[in-house]
Amino acid sequence: MGQSLKKVDDVKVIIEHLEFERSKSLSSYYLYVCFYYISIVNSSPQTIILKGRKWIVTNDLGEKVVIEGMGIVGSYPKLRQGEKFRYSSHHFFSRPSVAEGAYFGINSENIPIVVPIPKFPLLIPP
Repeated sequence: MGQSLKKVDDVKVIIEHLEFERSKSLSSYYLYVCFYYISIVNSSPQTIILKGRKWIVTNDLGEKVVIEGMGIVGSYPKLRQGEKFRYSSHHFFSRPSVAEGAYFGINSENIPIVVPIPKFPLLIPP
């Protein structure tokens, strides 16, 4: 039987800024893009390594798109107590939606952890 994931309350994900634009791709089903800027702050006494992420994007019709994979923008952030990792990325979407998810990793005792990503809206730009 595998180890269960431990939710880490002392690691916070902060959605710092959101920008919305019309997609410039003419061949895409997705009409809009949301650029998001995130900080992950480790206030726990343990060092953590984030190894992957899972996003769930749900539109106003209840349709879901799941995006998951290894790393966070090509890296595996190692955060000691008090350290912060900042990055930006984007989601494409075609209808008003909500994005949420989690980061997965391990702590310094090699225990699997999960760090929730707070929900944020994907809004149609004017």
